[in-house]
Amino acid sequence: MSELPDYVVINKPECWNRNVLTAPAQPVLFPLSEADQHIIEVLITKFRNEKNCAGLAAPQLGFNKRIIVFEVQDDPHLKKWRPDLTDTMPMALWINPGYRGIGDERISDFEGCFSVNDLGGTVSRFKKISWQAYDREGHMIQGTAEGFLARVIQHEVDHINGTLFIDLVPEGKLLPIEIYRKKRAEAIKNGREIPQD
Repeated sequence: MSELPDYVVINKPECWNRNVLTAPAQPVLFPLSEADQHIIEVLITKFRNEKNCAGLAAPQLGFNKRIIVFEVQDDPHLKKWRPDLTDTMPMALWINPGYRGIGDERISDFEGCFSVNDLGGTVSRFKKISWQAYDREGHMIQGTAEGFLARVIQHEVDHINGTLFIDLVPEGKLLPIEIYRKKRAEAIKNGREIPQD
């Protein structure tokens, strides 16, 4: 495979194609075109080469298509600051995915993103969702997710709908990611609750 594309970053003025992050992505048709198959391979390769990445959406790499890839493992280290990590899922590639909340219960937690340089913030999301998507062969798949897995799915599907996590953070509550990481490390070290801002 040729060189992988850089991330499209919303708060990086030299990123000429930032508008791909704020516009709803185009649905993918089946059978998959060669162009869409290429996008899938690039997305999977970029995801596998990235450390500490829960998920990626095609618009983050400049592709205006409704494709996401993600994975949530049962990771004891991650559970230290994601106590709602209950549901897991091996690496999944979803096409034309969507979700809806189950019930009204929401959880607020800190989020960051490869498409937002150096900033993070607390986002309120549904605790439990139902989801549906298509696999590469065009078969519909569906299920439910709870906790951190539900958060990851919502974050990635929001990407293909033109919404970034920073759109959901209350005004004035964005925080430099390094400051949050220091606060989180200190809280874990001292056995305190993880700060949300």
